[in-house]
Amino acid sequence: MLINFYIYSGLGNIIAIVDSIRENVSIHSSDVTKIYLNKSVHFDQLINILPPADQNNDFDVNIYNNDGSRASNCINGARCVSKFIEDNALSAHKKIKVLTDGGIWYLEAMNQDKYSASFFVSGDIEHIIFNLADQDLSLDCINLGNPHGVNFKKMDSDQDFLKIGKELQNNKELPDGINFGLAHKVDEKEINLRVYERGVGETLACGSGACAAAIVGIHKENMVSPVKVNFKEGSLLIDYKLESKMISAVGSATFIEERKIEL
Repeated sequence: MLINFYIYSGLGNIIAIVDSIRENVSIHSSDVTKIYLNKSVHFDQLINILPPADQNNDFDVNIYNNDGSRASNCINGARCVSKFIEDNALSAHKKIKVLTDGGIWYLEAMNQDKYSASFFVSGDIEHIIFNLADQDLSLDCINLGNPHGVNFKKMDSDQDFLKIGKELQNNKELPDGINFGLAHKVDEKEINLRVYERGVGETLACGSGACAAAIVGIHKENMVSPVKVNFKEGSLLIDYKLESKMISAVGSATFIEERKIEL
């Protein structure tokens, strides 16, 4: 079966989109693993867009990491989905609702190639100290559909960051793994962030990781919303409403190419 893959970038976070709205295709975890291991298409996450099961929503999506595991949230992917829908005129509306495994995305195509992805935060921050091989690591953890742990202390080297990120995925206290965010507070409204994502490794950007870092920064580091979160290839503006617990991420999304792969 020949499948079209639409490759997008959310600040360097590479998203492969499969369109099950116009095309009679279905994707499963084993397919994702096969495609990635064969190096047919490079991506961090793959998102399959589906017709809505509930007519109150505009679309449904299934999200996969490149190791085939399912993810419940991907905010860079959400913005890429919004752009894909706009690029292909799949909706007459600028604002749409999309159902994920983790809840509803509220997406909006804005001006100047910017896209907003919003969702409600249901979890609370939990402070946990993990006993690693060489040290104890303090993380402020929150589940945003995907589990995130944020640390605002500086690592000694890139090697330390990558080693800790990998070690956390094999920690017995984290049977489902965790997205590890290393944050540096620039000032009360700006963060520099690196994220080691479960099922992927370090990515150039992580939208839900940016949301997690902003939430922890606001609650624990005296930061003020909206918070600018910087990655290697760009920034997201994160606006968190404490009263409603609604969070939004605004940033760019870019189409790269279309690929046809035999599955």
